[in-house]
Amino acid sequence: MPGDITLRNGAKPILHHRWKGGRGQRPHQGLVLAKTDGGAHPYVTWAMASDGGDFWDCFQGHYCGQLAEGFRSFAERRKGAPDA
Repeated sequence: MPGDITLRNGAKPILHHRWKGGRGQRPHQGLVLAKTDGGAHPYVTWAMASDGGDFWDCFQGHYCGQLAEGFRSFAERRKGAPDA
């Protein structure tokens, strides 16, 4: 998880994991646990993708009301992710 990342949607990354994209995918793929600007679900885990590795687009979110729930969600989704 070296280096900082910037999410295009403005959310603040807490924890992330990234790997090289496969055939037919964008070059950089990943998973992120982030803090959003509020609402009923201030934490979210997203799949993410990037062309250059600095700015990331997020999708397929699992929204959480508590940080602990966000960590559990990240850990569960991380089990199915490739190694970096």
